[in-house]
Amino acid sequence: MIVETDRMHVDSPYRQAIAEAGLASVEAVLTTLGDRLVAWSRTSDTIFASLPRSNTGVYIKRYHYPRWRQRVRLALRGTVLRSSRARAEFRILRNMRRHGIQAVRPIAWGERRRYGTVRSCFLMTEAVPESMALSSFIHTFGGRHSSYRTPAAMRARRVILTTLAEQIRFMHNAGFVHRDLFWRNVLIRPLPNQEFEFYFLDASVGRRIRVRQWRKESIVRDLAAIAVLAPEFCSRADQLRFIRVYLDTERIDDEARRWMELVQQRARGLRSAEQQRMFRERVFDRIRAEPVGIL
Repeated sequence: MIVETDRMHVDSPYRQAIAEAGLASVEAVLTTLGDRLVAWSRTSDTIFASLPRSNTGVYIKRYHYPRWRQRVRLALRGTVLRSSRARAEFRILRNMRRHGIQAVRPIAWGERRRYGTVRSCFLMTEAVPESMALSSFIHTFGGRHSSYRTPAAMRARRVILTTLAEQIRFMHNAGFVHRDLFWRNVLIRPLPNQEFEFYFLDASVGRRIRVRQWRKESIVRDLAAIAVLAPEFCSRADQLRFIRVYLDTERIDDEARRWMELVQQRARGLRSAEQQRMFRERVFDRIRAEPVGIL
């Protein structure tokens, strides 16, 4: 007899809405088609599902491990006794928000285990209205086209880079590292006053490390991930401005230069794989907001 168990948690303010959407069980979440497919890979997919009597909805990221080899590998990493990837991300996102970090709001997680090993799991997050992945935003409204150097474009880039650098600095100063901080894992939301705000997502491998020296390598990886696609859309002056804001300094000294070289070296190692991934995922881009200006 196959021993299979389901476990699901939904934050209390959302239980009624999730039930009305027909998503109140692990089986329902794992089998729903939702409103649209947002992203797909060999072991995961992400869908958007609207909520009844609401102007917004939820994003559901599902991880699937149909083969025993995959499940045994996860078990060796500790998922028999520890949390699944989805549950771990739920916890880190909630902790980030408790410390004032702009992260998407996690509202539910679920697991399906077979003989104690994770066969499938999912994370449900609240959709951020009028937002999109930073990578999609830049590809749509940015780039080096004829209006790249207009005053409006230059001001928008300054605001975006300054705000993003400040939010990443705040996250790192709070002791949190994302460890997968690529543009596709950052949401950008235009505000009415021509400002912008950002939300972090997909933090399944993130954690809080209180001793800064211990989290140094993860901080370098975070900034390297952000820097991977920057040369395609930002000038060297833009990138230098970002670093100055992040370091909260006007002068780049020798120590900062050595640190910047380390970040750039790490970024070069990540660039090829990330460019290929962005090319594959671009087919799932769905632009839901009208342009607010060209970068």
